[in-house]
Formats: sequence, structure tokens, C-alpha cells
Amino acid sequence: MLRFSNWIMLGAGCAAALLVAFGGASAESVEGSVQGNTGKPASSDSNQQDYYWKVWNGALPEQRDKDDHRDVLAVLTGKFTGPPIGCEFGFHGGGLDPSTIAARSGTTVRIENGDAFTHELSVDGLPGFTPLESGPGKARAIPVPAGGPWQLGDRIYGHVDGHLHSMRELVACATVTASGKFRFDKVPPGPYSLRILRGSEQVAMRRVTVPAGKTLKVDPLTMSKSRGK
Repeated sequence: MLRFSNWIMLGAGCAAALLVAFGGASAESVEGSVQGNTGKPASSDSNQQDYYWKVWNGALPEQRDKDDHRDVLAVLTGKFTGPPIGCEFGFHGGGLDPSTIAARSGTTVRIENGDAFTHELSVDGLPGFTPLESGPGKARAIPVPAGGPWQLGDRIYGHVDGHLHSMRELVACATVTASGKFRFDKVPPGPYSLRILRGSEQVAMRRVTVPAGKTLKVDPLTMSKSRGK
């Protein structure tokens, strides 16, 4: 029969193994930035009156800067058995923010409605997905099979657009600030691929190794020109 002290040691060993398996034994940060123009063309003069009417009624955010990076998402991919880190998405200010979304293949991704009005999310070409209204504070779950990317929209507000990427080894997501900076937190040490997604495309990629016990600072990544722009 095992002595009490042996049971304690066995339990501690099992706990440590679980922490390693789920990336909890050590968790570090990754900091970096992107370079390159990401802005969409400004609205023409003929559309300005309609645009500001929608802003006033709360259906659109205020005019965004050309380089606000809201259509850019930084992700890490690699070997990791825990749930994706920081991959939280939603409607804010009348649109998807960020508008580029990633989820692990074979799982679901939740889109929270942080606006004060209803959205009706659509996913073009995704089998089995039916657009349904989501009121303020509600969420819509999207099943994410292998494949894609898929274009996102809103059947109520036609200005809403975005893209959903299915990634088999997704580890973590990070939004990109207006100045081009991003930061991942709680990342287990190890080798990863750092990928920059914009719309339907991957516009930059770099291999990185996250060290134990310190923050990894990545040199700026230059985004390639999007073929869709």
C-alpha cells in the first residue's frame, strides 16, 4: 500500500503533467508590430451623407482612420492541446472588431454582440449555418470545419464585412492596435508560427520560439500587399 506521502507525490506529478499538457506550467508574452498600409479606400463624396446619417443612428462607427488595422489579426499556430488563447470576437461600434476572425478547425467560435442594437450574422458558403438575429448582449456560435476562409456579413447592416479563417493548429489570437502593435499573453514556451491575417489572406509569417521566463519581442513584420485590395 502506498504511504500518504507517496500519494501526495503522485498527485503532484499528475498535476504537473496536466499543466504541461495544457500549457499551464509556464505562460509568457509575445510582443510585436506590423508595417504596411491596411486602409480601405475612403467613401466617395456621394456616399458621405448616407454614411453620416447611419453614424448618427448608431448603425455605423465613426469614420475610421486609413491605418486603423481593424481588419488585421495576429495568430500563433503550433502544437498545443489547450483551448485557443485570446480568440474572442464580437460586434462593436456597428461592425466586427476585428473583422478578421480565426478559430481552430473542428470547434466553434462565438461572436458576441456588444452593440446596443441587433445584428444578423451571415457566413457565405459555410454549410449548415443559418443567419439568426442576435440582440444586444447575446452571442452567436459558428461551427468551424476545415476549409475556408469564409466571408462574413450582416443581413441587417450591409456595411458589415469580415472573414473567418479555419486553422488546424491555432494556439492564440491578438488584435492589432491603430499603431500596428500586438501582444499575446499566457503563451506556453515553445516553437510557433506567427501569422498575420488580413481579410481573406495571410500577409506575413515568421517562425518564432517563445522562451521560458521572459517576454519575446519580435522584430516588425512587413505585410505583403493584399491581392484583394
